[in-house]
Amino acid sequence: MQKTNVKITLGEPVVVSQAPLGTRTWGLWQFPAIQRAPDGRLQIGYQIAADSTTTYGIPPGLAVSDDDGNSWREDQAGENAPSWTSKTLVLPNGDLLCQVPLRSRKVAEIQEKLPPSLTSLAGSYGAKTVLYLAEKMPKELAGWRFARLAKGTGTWVEETAQVNIPGEVRGVTSEGSDATGGVLVFPWIHRIKIGPDGSLWGYSHSLRMVDGSLQKKLVVQFLHSRDSGRTWDLLNEIPYQPDPSADPLWDKREGFTEPEIVFLPDRSILCLMRTTDGNGIGPLYASRSTDNGKTWSKPTVFDDLGVWPVLLNLENGLTLASYGRPGFYIRATNDAAGRSWGPRITVVNPGQVYADTCSYSDLIALDRQTALVVYSDFNYPDHQGKPRKTILVRKIKCLMEK
Repeated sequence: MQKTNVKITLGEPVVVSQAPLGTRTWGLWQFPAIQRAPDGRLQIGYQIAADSTTTYGIPPGLAVSDDDGNSWREDQAGENAPSWTSKTLVLPNGDLLCQVPLRSRKVAEIQEKLPPSLTSLAGSYGAKTVLYLAEKMPKELAGWRFARLAKGTGTWVEETAQVNIPGEVRGVTSEGSDATGGVLVFPWIHRIKIGPDGSLWGYSHSLRMVDGSLQKKLVVQFLHSRDSGRTWDLLNEIPYQPDPSADPLWDKREGFTEPEIVFLPDRSILCLMRTTDGNGIGPLYASRSTDNGKTWSKPTVFDDLGVWPVLLNLENGLTLASYGRPGFYIRATNDAAGRSWGPRITVVNPGQVYADTCSYSDLIALDRQTALVVYSDFNYPDHQGKPRKTILVRKIKCLMEK
């Protein structure tokens, strides 16, 4: 196995935005995403609503930087803020494309439009979901909405993508003591990346009907588009394949969730996947493909923790990973196959789960050897020294050690 010799230097934290004093509700000032806008500025979006299916589609908060992350100012135009469901992609054909987050619909308002249900499930965090066959849904409840700014035009146009997932299911979710019937959640692609050949890769975690039966555990789904996001086809899946020796709760897990991929220098693809759920902290798994996603290796444990990881290639050949829970960490590798990684570098010290950081993050390259990481710290001091939920960035310089 190749030895990893990478020197990582973390810059000082820079405040992006702080929540009002006393804000502790889960979801507020969390789940940051970063992108470079077409005008060159950096934009960070962060959630300013409770983490609930009832808040899906609410515009996030927005902060912008004109100096590559050295300083930030809040912007009121929240509808332009990036999130993991609505980053703006610059496509190889020159179009700009982003997903349109749709607000969940109260089931009481659409009950007569719903087809007969398939079954119901209880999630590990307490939510209850009634499932429906997607092909039976009326077109007005289809989802998969995108906005496109075609090259050479000045107007964004909304469009509904054709997404082909055999046995696709949809869900009406009720949380806690909700007695109103819950909300219908619209489908979306959790993350999208542009592949080396210019095609689009979308990936999510979900269930579907296979040979007349519902999959028993959540799986990672890969969608592929060769027409600039107008049509998507299910390319493959990674089924839940746990390591019982690494996780005593393996049989209670909901499955593999929150995937992230990176196209590595050796032309393979690395995928990291979460197993932490309402049962407690679970391992972060890794799987890889050497045939452009047609097949995937049996997952192995990448680390003993981790919710929605982020992977980023730098032009100097190094690859970064960020993840956590509890705490928040950075790792790096110079291994072109992504098999050997350096140790975790602590960014936020681990504390009580849900009280230290949301552990979600994002990365963006600033130059061939420098990245910017955005993350949350629930106890970062304000100018009076009082702890507040805070969105922060830090520069990460990555060099090969001699």
